Amino acid sequence: MRRLILAVVLCAAAACKGPPSRLVAGTADTVIVNNTRPVQLPIRVLDAAGHRLDSSGVRYQWMAGVSVPVSATGVVSCTQLGDATLSAALGALTTRVILRCRPVRDVRALRMMNLVVGDSAQDVPFEAVDADGRPVTLLTGEITVGDSAIATVEGGRIRGRSPGSTDVTMRVGDRQGFMSVHIYERVVSPEGIRPGQHVAVPVRLTGGEMRSWRIARSPENYYLAMLPDDMHPMPALAIVGANCVPGLDEHSYFCLAQHDASVIVYHPQQVDPKQELSGRLAVWRQENH
Repeated sequence: MRRLILAVVLCAAAACKGPPSRLVAGTADTVIVNNTRPVQLPIRVLDAAGHRLDSSGVRYQWMAGVSVPVSATGVVSCTQLGDATLSAALGALTTRVILRCRPVRDVRALRMMNLVVGDSAQDVPFEAVDADGRPVTLLTGEITVGDSAIATVEGGRIRGRSPGSTDVTMRVGDRQGFMSVHIYERVVSPEGIRPGQHVAVPVRLTGGEMRSWRIARSPENYYLAMLPDDMHPMPALAIVGANCVPGLDEHSYFCLAQHDASVIVYHPQQVDPKQELSGRLAVWRQENH
């Protein structure tokens, strides 16, 4: 009886792992490599019950496709674009691995992100390029945010949780890029906005209509933009009493607002007056340091 109990305990401690049964690499035995430096191939050795075993004994060899340096232990160097076929073997177990080399030299943010609390998650606007500056579209990587109380990652998309600013990091292979994300809270007016506050004012206009708000009583730095609401084309935006430069997006500006500066949202004359325009006026009063 003591021997039986001891055997059960030992089996539980070892998770009752059996001999190697399968070699699994990547997804459907396909591995995407975006690294420019040597990287270890990810492979899992499983027993018949799916328990993971030690993979240090697996040996690799190039078989066909583009010439890819690969060590016996599975360290590959994707020095060029292309696909190769490798073999992975552990004793009598063998499998073929499709290696898709897509080396990335740079990860670039295309713009800053502006989101409104309560909106659906949005794709992260970035691109990955190769050594010649050409876009690379077959990617594996990770997206993270600096402050998860302000924004969260949902399947590669970003959703705003609470007003404020944080950073987004895109890691692809051994490269990474950064961008800022700004989350706005819905309000009825931007007047009285506090330093560091992010607000979004819903606007809907028909022909000849305009709305105006006073945003500054002393020189202050602002970011102003029109954000779409996915319903209608957006109204036009103008800032009076401020020195402005275009932002990274269309319909956005970084401004040094002077005393009594105002922001105006209007229905342009060249647009059919019967057409309703709508959007959200985003205002971020930057903190002066």
